[in-house]
Amino acid sequence: MTTPPNPPNGDDNLYGGPPPPAQDPYGSTPYPGGGQQPPQNPYGGAPYPGGQPQEQKTDGVSIAAFVTGLLCCAPVGLILGFVGLRRTKDGQRKGRWAAVTGLVLGGLGILAWIGAGIFIAFVVNNVVTPDNAEVGQCISIDEDGGEVTMMKKECDEKHDGEIVAVEELDSESASTAEDMQVAYCNEIIEEADLTTILGRDDLELQAVFEDPDDVADGDHIVCYVEATSGDLDEKVLD
Repeated sequence: MTTPPNPPNGDDNLYGGPPPPAQDPYGSTPYPGGGQQPPQNPYGGAPYPGGQPQEQKTDGVSIAAFVTGLLCCAPVGLILGFVGLRRTKDGQRKGRWAAVTGLVLGGLGILAWIGAGIFIAFVVNNVVTPDNAEVGQCISIDEDGGEVTMMKKECDEKHDGEIVAVEELDSESASTAEDMQVAYCNEIIEEADLTTILGRDDLELQAVFEDPDDVADGDHIVCYVEATSGDLDEKVLD
């Protein structure tokens, strides 16, 4: 019986053919050509292109929310902040901090706008000017460098003074009123038979115009009495 010859070397198999492909020590099927299998995505998906995980992109909407919030575009920052929160949910994109910051800044900006609107409405409704002044209005008075600011007050509360006369000037009376001012108010009060006001020691008569340096046709003169000391707590005119 003839014994088959031993293989010439360890590279050939028993039957003289090429050796079997190298086995993956981890039990996976080798790739054609003997290459190594690329790293697998740990979340069960397809392998990362190039064998490396993809870097997450920063969400542009969230960054826009942050920028618009800083620039006081409150409504835009608020809306973009909400959108950015959805786009960065569960780590889908980077930049969640920007969405949250834009949301907060937008909210604070809107609150500031509301506060400013309330303040402006209060000023518009309570500031007394020569063209909206009315006889009998009780007022608080603030004088700063010749500028007089009058605010409406309730007459049963403490107040500085009360408007006793208002007159729209024509071209002739404008010149007279500009020169005479308080004396012109005296004439108005005398004509209105309010001379009892002039005789009170606790009151001082004052006059104010839209523009004291350029009184013109159509301007108004407002005559008001002011407490010489302390405050008033009742109406001067009946």
